[in-house]
Amino acid sequence: MNLAKLFIEYVIKPALDHLDMAAGGEGKLNSQAAINLIMMIVAHESGQLTYAKQIKGPALGFTQMEPDTYHWLVQWLAKTRPHLLDVVAAFVGSGKPEHMVLNPQYAVCMARLNLLRFPEAIPEAEDLAGLARYAKKYWNTSAGKATEQDYLDAYQTMIGDKA
Repeated sequence: MNLAKLFIEYVIKPALDHLDMAAGGEGKLNSQAAINLIMMIVAHESGQLTYAKQIKGPALGFTQMEPDTYHWLVQWLAKTRPHLLDVVAAFVGSGKPEHMVLNPQYAVCMARLNLLRFPEAIPEAEDLAGLARYAKKYWNTSAGKATEQDYLDAYQTMIGDKA
């Protein structure tokens, strides 16, 4: 089993399953599309699980969330979905953005919760180009240097679908 598949099995799936149960267990937070999107973000942002902290910047965790985004997200969740914030705290601990470096499941939970802010649905799991477009638009934003192709290439390389 390759590293990406291990990361999915032991980090992403348990984190998203836990969030989904807290949200009512309807499969909305732990869909295969969400799993693929998070893995795509991780593959690109961390340099295929090389960096848990940005070298020349403030971003933290394998998802590379910036502390300002983290703090804004915690405030937004406290106002809009406090039960999910409580669940994350009970499951993986919480309190500081630095915990995303130490606990990959925490980084995954915060990434998934951050993606709840956007009204556009996550593309289907098999639509890798759509997931890459979504990652660029909502995770990297138009101001970021990454391209849709960067997300797609990192994901396919890490999963093993690309040499």
